[in-house]
Amino acid sequence: MIIILKVIYVTSAKIEPSHSKEKLLIIAGACGILTPIVVWSLTALAIFYSPGHFDLTQNWLSDLSGMGYASFLSVSRPLVSSPTTEILSRSGFIIGGLLGIVFSIGLFYDDDAPSHRLGAVFAVLGAGAFCALGIFPEPFGLIHLMAGYAVFLLSSVGILLIGGAVIDASHKWLGGFSITLGIIALAGTSMVSYGRGVAQAPIIFAIIVWIVIYSIRMLRHGSRQM
Repeated sequence: MIIILKVIYVTSAKIEPSHSKEKLLIIAGACGILTPIVVWSLTALAIFYSPGHFDLTQNWLSDLSGMGYASFLSVSRPLVSSPTTEILSRSGFIIGGLLGIVFSIGLFYDDDAPSHRLGAVFAVLGAGAFCALGIFPEPFGLIHLMAGYAVFLLSSVGILLIGGAVIDASHKWLGGFSITLGIIALAGTSMVSYGRGVAQAPIIFAIIVWIVIYSIRMLRHGSRQM
């Protein structure tokens, strides 16, 4: 986290004097809008080309990127991965994570409140963990498992911190909505290990809704200041 903070502060020193903060917000907002589109498009294609019947009650979304958890060998679930689904699913994680990192850096510049910027750091880390899901799919075992929990935990904490900062800035409805989504994501994380895709769906939905809302906010802030 210390390294991430240093990188962001060094970047901040270079960006703000050049008056390109507005452009960064627009780019970050656009990346935020693209994130769910890219991830869900590639995931939908992976499900379409799956050799088995993908079932949210039986499978985790990560099953599409390759099955073979050492810790879940005793869990019976449909075989849904193939070389095609693995490429599609892993590409969704990696590209979505990269887009999420750019979006999260934009969050850092969108508000200079300490808790807002700390929340942005957690969001960057969460997006990085999402990338790791594609780099280290299920056959990597514990590494993949840790990356999966990191995505949900880090993103949830980031949403809660930013929501609290927005409430302090008198945007109570947006802050309250953010905190609600953060609580949903955080609560759902505890059920992922046995709830499978059914438990993952509301967490992902909450995070995606939050990303889209804040992407629109950044696009407005960026275009208003240009």
